[in-house]
Amino acid sequence: MMRKATRVTFFVVVLTLLTAFIPAGCGRSAVDNELIGQVKKVTKQTPLVCDDWKAVDISLGVLRNGVGSMSTQDVWATVTDDAQYATLRAAAETGELVKITYDYWRVAFCTANLYVTKVEFVK
Repeated sequence: MMRKATRVTFFVVVLTLLTAFIPAGCGRSAVDNELIGQVKKVTKQTPLVCDDWKAVDISLGVLRNGVGSMSTQDVWATVTDDAQYATLRAAAETGELVKITYDYWRVAFCTANLYVTKVEFVK
């Protein structure tokens, strides 16, 4: 009898912890961040379980006329706006630098944690 009570207590404690901490993981942990880089790749992701989504791979190492720094730190971000997607595709074709404003989500299911909110070319 004592074992059953211990199991029930254990499950109640676990359930309480889950209901307390899971909502704390939702939402944005950073808003209006900026980065400048070159767009390497713009893709449409089609996972089996989740909805399709658009992604961009941004290199933080900048090359000018084949000369510059190569970065091993690329950033993947989720693109939700079609106009921003078109701008990023144009930037990938021309190799121009872009300034991207993004929000960072604590938990993002099936997508990258960075969500693009604004895109502009750097002059």
